[in-house]
Amino acid sequence: MAELKYARHVLKEPKGRIESEGKLVFEGIFVKPEQLGTKCQLLYSIVNRAHVNEATPHIHDFPIVMSFIGANPKDIYDFDAEIEFYIGGEKQVITATSVVSVPAGLAHCPLIFKRVDKPLVFLEVMLTDNYSRREAGK
Repeated sequence: MAELKYARHVLKEPKGRIESEGKLVFEGIFVKPEQLGTKCQLLYSIVNRAHVNEATPHIHDFPIVMSFIGANPKDIYDFDAEIEFYIGGEKQVITATSVVSVPAGLAHCPLIFKRVDKPLVFLEVMLTDNYSRREAGK
């Protein structure tokens, strides 16, 4: 069978993981800019337990969109978790399906999944083709 002209645009099973300081920070769908052919990175995972996802406040020179979505496919607003997310040094408490916009240059984190009574989707879109970060205050 001949190869399809646009088959390269369908990324099958794009699995990935990210570790920081020897700890697993992310495991799930991870798509890099070179795979997408655009200035964007995508991370998607199901969160089903309480944990600290990212402890260190940091800054990126690109915007990020973070989504926290109920994993019930019949009702994505069926959300039963408590998340603490720090943005600009302020603690935000997320207890409902939410989208967080982090502008370039704004310090953010820690990201703490304090309570997860029902699984949720964590979807992060980084609008860059060159990932970099620096600690807040440096």
